[in-house]
Amino acid sequence: MGFNNGGSVMTKMSIGAAFSETFAFLKANWMQMLIWLGGAVVVVCLLGWLMLRNAMTTMMMAQGDPSAALGSLGSFLLFGIVAGTIVYAASLLIWRTGLVGGEPASDIGWGLGAGAAFMFAQFVVQIALVIVMYIVMFIIGLLALALFGASGMSLESFATGGASAGLILFGAIFYIALIAFFLWFYGRLTVAGPLMAVNRSSNPFSAMAESWKLTSASQWTIVGFYLLLIVLFLVVFFVISLVLGGVMAAMMTPDAGAGSMIGALVVALLVYVPIVLISVSIPAGIYRLISAKSSSDVFG
Repeated sequence: MGFNNGGSVMTKMSIGAAFSETFAFLKANWMQMLIWLGGAVVVVCLLGWLMLRNAMTTMMMAQGDPSAALGSLGSFLLFGIVAGTIVYAASLLIWRTGLVGGEPASDIGWGLGAGAAFMFAQFVVQIALVIVMYIVMFIIGLLALALFGASGMSLESFATGGASAGLILFGAIFYIALIAFFLWFYGRLTVAGPLMAVNRSSNPFSAMAESWKLTSASQWTIVGFYLLLIVLFLVVFFVISLVLGGVMAAMMTPDAGAGSMIGALVVALLVYVPIVLISVSIPAGIYRLISAKSSSDVFG
């Protein structure tokens, strides 16, 4: 299916507007998100128990038997594909309900098919990125070798603290550039899921191409938005760990019994659940801003 944005053109967003639309989507759809994502997590956990319990036992007993270990790894890969499909399907149903309207239950069949396609596309993109990353790292390694020499890059020089300041600075710049690249790249694809949901499409590659076009005007704003969110998440996690860290650590010790489960539940409720809900809301909020349609009809 093709993509029809109602004749809309890409528009430039601001970080403040991105926060506003993200939390507006979260406010309007949090119940549906808890139901569908919560249900997806429950299904994934049950499937994990069914699919991986024998694989984990086999891996622990497969020392010195590569064929058995590889067979177990195949089970983990299959589970990852199935789990990803279910989670993406739930996300697509949430985006479609929040951005277009309707009842998610009527689109479950489409959601599972589109989720599987989206999962496959993400896998292809990941493989391509890994190949590109190794090529770039090889080129950067040759450049570093030319600049600092073999002796300056040896393990002995790092172990004895003899690595030059230039080499350390070079590595730090490369590391920061790598993080910036991944934020930028995934930022350009950030509205692919909402585009599939709005158009009820099962073609993730067309959605990715359209996302690349729509995010062009706001690509660095999106990077800044993600960076700010990461900082805020780290601050919140740090504050929670300061306030509740000692209590949760005591509850999650091996001798705590049921306390360990309660501690894990507290961590999930305070940290992971909000992160998941916000993470699903971000693409929808950005989509509403960079497509030229008014968001008042959905979030108003």
